[in-house]
Amino acid sequence: MCGLTAVYYADSCSPPSKDGLVDMLNASLGSIYYRGPDAQGTYVSADGRVGLGHCRLSIIDLETGDQPLSDEENLIHCVVTGEIYDYERIRAHLESKGSVFKTKSDSEVVIHLYKHNGLNLLSSLRGEFAFVLYDAKKRIVMAARDRFGVKPLSYTISDGRLLLASEIKAFPALGWKPEWDAASIVNNGYFTDDRTVFKGVRKLMPGTYLVFHLDGYLKVQPYWDLEYADQNTTITETVDDMIVNLRTRLQEAVRLRLRADVPVGLYLSGGIDSAAVGGIATELLREKNPAAKLTTFTLSFPYAGPKFDEGPIAARTAAFIGAESHMVSLTVSQLVDALDETVWHCESPLVSLHAPGKFLLSKFAREKGYKVVLTGEGSDEFFGGYAWLTVDYLRAADPAGRALKLDLPSEAERAGILKHIQTHLSSVPTLWMSPNSSTDAQLARNMLGGISTHRAFVAAGMPTAEPYSTALRSVTGDPDCTGVLAEGVDPRVREKAVSGQWHPFHVASYVTGKTFLPAAILLQIGERTEMAHSIESRPAFLDHNLVEYVNSLPPSVKVHPNKGQGPGGWTFTDKWILRQAVKPFVTEEVFERRKVPYNPPVVPNQDDQSDARQSPLPMMLKARITEANVNKLGLFDWNFVSGVLEQYLTAPEFPPDGGVDGRAQLLMYVLSFIILQERFDVPTWVGGGF
Repeated sequence: MCGLTAVYYADSCSPPSKDGLVDMLNASLGSIYYRGPDAQGTYVSADGRVGLGHCRLSIIDLETGDQPLSDEENLIHCVVTGEIYDYERIRAHLESKGSVFKTKSDSEVVIHLYKHNGLNLLSSLRGEFAFVLYDAKKRIVMAARDRFGVKPLSYTISDGRLLLASEIKAFPALGWKPEWDAASIVNNGYFTDDRTVFKGVRKLMPGTYLVFHLDGYLKVQPYWDLEYADQNTTITETVDDMIVNLRTRLQEAVRLRLRADVPVGLYLSGGIDSAAVGGIATELLREKNPAAKLTTFTLSFPYAGPKFDEGPIAARTAAFIGAESHMVSLTVSQLVDALDETVWHCESPLVSLHAPGKFLLSKFAREKGYKVVLTGEGSDEFFGGYAWLTVDYLRAADPAGRALKLDLPSEAERAGILKHIQTHLSSVPTLWMSPNSSTDAQLARNMLGGISTHRAFVAAGMPTAEPYSTALRSVTGDPDCTGVLAEGVDPRVREKAVSGQWHPFHVASYVTGKTFLPAAILLQIGERTEMAHSIESRPAFLDHNLVEYVNSLPPSVKVHPNKGQGPGGWTFTDKWILRQAVKPFVTEEVFERRKVPYNPPVVPNQDDQSDARQSPLPMMLKARITEANVNKLGLFDWNFVSGVLEQYLTAPEFPPDGGVDGRAQLLMYVLSFIILQERFDVPTWVGGGF
């Protein structure tokens, strides 16, 4: 919900006139108007040094919830994006302590919690949010972002001013000038830490807040982090207890996310996560209205054939829960045509058509009149849905799982299975551009207790040196993406990894939840593509009470071993405990179906016998990736890029998982920077911006 922008002029610089600052704030909001097309408002402090702006997507308290918000004394001012769940209980508690509310909005509890609890207010908030608060008495600005990073918030110090906004494109109207951050680009900083592709612009990381003072002092601190049980902790619950407790927490998470003063839909795929949310939501809605039904929205790719099209499975799930189902059937041309706008909204490089697919799905949902959708994101990271998590599960015994009397592979069997995986890496599902490896980046692996997860997915950027210009590499050095990611992990977590306090599976889950989840799943494939069409998504699996419980469970109830015909005599069921908990709410087909990566397929139309070289993706890359465009960036080696382009255009390939040819991924990466340069008017990198 909504978009925000804010500025604080420290005492070292002179602010513009109040009218001038209002104009700047309105222009800044105008650049992200799609985040909140229903209302727009600004606040400027009495001294003219602080400005807050807000554009509103009305979802709760449609009549009186416009922002910025303020307290009854007009000393605390705030702009909030997202949703605060369970706010009615919080509000009643605050009113009993004397708080006087001006609206019925969930966002207003932020102000009154701050007045009662100061910087400790964050522990009381449950939901997906980002906010900026100004305390006129203390003359400080506080900003915070939710625990998982569902809602974005970027900031920078520019000419002595603190600038904050939901999206970076809101900064130029406030006087900011973009430059490339060369070191961040080379080492995937926009993916692995708090950097972006722009010099000096930072993401406020999930579960953190900042405080900025009049004298220019800026402090950023965490208020929450992912935690996991010591792997030697005595288990007091039975497996049956775990299933019931998990089901109860997930039902509560879904119930809270159904609260809205507008209709709520569901993004439904062919997997168990969104199916479970849909089944639970339907049951909860029918407790009040037996005739209630959800409206579901599903991406379908009928041109690609049954192997790549989840539409029919999702349709059967929709029928099972009695939903009104909408199939959004897309073509490769539509996906490719949407890439430019999608990169602009994501403000980071893309290497697949995942985000354009979500962009077009959200466009359809908005055209059908929906502002809010439930989603299934956030399950794979903590229940073991990704292939790389299973690999790291095998790296150590699971004492807690053994205490539950689960049948687990022996140390020798685990070693044998790992060896098989490492010698057959081509058979491991991939999401990245560079070949997988089991031997490189040893220091970075050792820093996190020997896991390989971070090596697997950092390559979704460009982890090799060859594509970058010699001038760039002379400043930044060669890429060390895996090392940079490991170094960015909290030292206390690294100690738990190396000491063996956390099981390797949980270390891998932590790393995935702190990098891949917020940067790729929530930002690129999630929030940005949805809010581009004024759609607020609500990922029920990212309720922090639910995740804290899931993280306390043993690895072997998530990645569940089964004696069978697989390598080493074992197979592994991803998300086993979740499957057991949601079995009453899903079809048998979905319950049994294993994780299948979401890949909008670029395979040629099965009925189209034309030359694959003339298909939409190769044609678009050929048109946009020119010597002039690449050299204008200053980032890449044209000789290398042109060689890859020629090879790809000569013989494009279509991977068996429906994904994008690795060469095309590299070219899409380069194209993303061309798009960003054009849209942000970024100057050529000539040796600065490091």
